[in-house]
Amino acid sequence: MTSKELRAKRAKLIEDARALTSAESMTAEQVTQFDAMMAEASQIMAQITRMEQADNAAKTLAEGIAARAEEGGVSPDQQESEERQQERVFVAWLRGGIDALNTEDRTIAMQRVQAYQASFQNDMGTGTGPGGGYLVPPAFSGQLLVALKEYFTALNLFDMIETTSGADLPWPTNDDTARRAKIIGENQQISKGDMNFGQVSLKAFLYATDAILVPWTLFQDSFMDLDGFIRNAIATAFGRTLADDLTTGTGVGMPQGVLTGAAAGPTSKAADLVYDDFVELIHSVDRAYRTGATFMMNDNTTKALHLLKDQIGRPLWVPSLVTGMPDTFAGYPVTVNESMPDIAAGATPILFGNLKNYKFRMVKQVSVVRLNERYADYLQTGYFGYARFGGGLPTAAAPLKKLVMAGKAGG
Repeated sequence: MTSKELRAKRAKLIEDARALTSAESMTAEQVTQFDAMMAEASQIMAQITRMEQADNAAKTLAEGIAARAEEGGVSPDQQESEERQQERVFVAWLRGGIDALNTEDRTIAMQRVQAYQASFQNDMGTGTGPGGGYLVPPAFSGQLLVALKEYFTALNLFDMIETTSGADLPWPTNDDTARRAKIIGENQQISKGDMNFGQVSLKAFLYATDAILVPWTLFQDSFMDLDGFIRNAIATAFGRTLADDLTTGTGVGMPQGVLTGAAAGPTSKAADLVYDDFVELIHSVDRAYRTGATFMMNDNTTKALHLLKDQIGRPLWVPSLVTGMPDTFAGYPVTVNESMPDIAAGATPILFGNLKNYKFRMVKQVSVVRLNERYADYLQTGYFGYARFGGGLPTAAAPLKKLVMAGKAGG
């Protein structure tokens, strides 16, 4: 089935599940049936997501090749050919190290080495030695970023900033929403009012994965996609960590998470969510910041929202029938982020606003180091990835608000 057909099937399941909730109370059988329908709808959504992620990944990689081709002044076909050649050298290096490369491949590798080292001439202390990070081809870095976005979908909604240095990035802030024009008389001197600018720094933090151990027997299996194996392992490791840090990071010795940086919005009316809570949350964000706004919550919270209706009995949750478009709730898209907290007293399970106000910082590219000798007595070779990431909400305004659940945490 196509993603469009799957979306239609899912929408029908959700509509049938809603019909079970129309009565004043549900029987135990209806509750079981409702849960089964919603579980199937979730499975279908997961299948839709995988299909659309594959399409988006192919599109993103093609766009990356085209952009690098334009930057290098070559055709996309020539750029793709060169990157495939670099990828071949990279895989050969993964399997056997620099000594395993033939003369032609070693020449290509040394060109990558020289280009990588040159990029660090004015960036003391952050370069890599012969460990091999400089051998990572552009295609690997691009595919890794795609894999990260597949793991933590909010990365697609954040404003990503790539920098060539890990130095603190000054970011100006200004909240001028209170400024108004005034009526003045003829020949009357205008008054003065300063712009209230501020500045925050977006830092970059060094992240590294644990060593990924690959048995030498697998190197002998020609069918193994070692490049893909390493990439997926690194993406999963970084993805789990970034999902948490970019959501709930404290900002002290780590990135400031989007939930941490968001301002506290209204408090829920009761322990359970009601329609009025979302009206209050939406309108707590200034209209100037509501364009492109979305809800963010985890999957457990979305399950609770499927049962909510507005004041005249209409379902608030609207499943998407359009490829590439998310479900909507109360007229706004919903982003599922499993690092968001569950509904509980004092918790902040729902975030609302335009997530482009959150800045995700990535320095250069992810590097890969090959450990040749360390695990040789186990007949294994180790790999690890390292990169520098940061994040924060550098604004003097309050473009993002979080709903606070009634009651005290732990109470």
